[in-house]
Amino acid sequence: MFSVGLTGGIGSGKTLISKVFQNFGVPIFYTDIEAKKLYQDPSFLQQIAQTFGEDIIENNQLQNQKLANIVFNNPQALKQLNTLTHPKVLELYKQWQTKQTTPYTILESAIIFESNWQQHFDCIINISTSIEVAIRRVQERDNLNKERIQERINNQYPSHKREELSQYNIKHDDKTMLLPQIIAIHKDILTQINKTK
Repeated sequence: MFSVGLTGGIGSGKTLISKVFQNFGVPIFYTDIEAKKLYQDPSFLQQIAQTFGEDIIENNQLQNQKLANIVFNNPQALKQLNTLTHPKVLELYKQWQTKQTTPYTILESAIIFESNWQQHFDCIINISTSIEVAIRRVQERDNLNKERIQERINNQYPSHKREELSQYNIKHDDKTMLLPQIIAIHKDILTQINKTK
């Protein structure tokens, strides 16, 4: 089955654009939701405890704040966490995809390029937005201050690189019409799929 990755930085509107594709009948795999589910899995929690210490789990529950405190300013610890989580999420996506019956599926993730997942997709759709618009959206959504949001943006994969490496780019800047861009991409993907049949 044709596999599409959908990515974009913080505040780019990945959830909104995913919902539009969903309305066209395209199944969406939300990596954040699936990663959260993983943290309910006892065998996975055991791996986390082995890596970050037994006190990270209390009453079979992951202590999110403790884990966040460990990985937040420690790139090595974050890398260890990602090494545990990312392959598992990708495996879940592949299992989920085998149960779908549509021409293509979408995996939605902010970190496709950071995780080096691009080779698992037939094409990648990137959502571009200006830093100002992204900051405003995240402020409205998460009630974070500007400095915290800017910090997150600085830690992301550079947006110009995401644009270069993606087969499609959606401009989501609150000025450009969104729906015509999504419809054009959806039609183009279906055309590609029909050509390969």
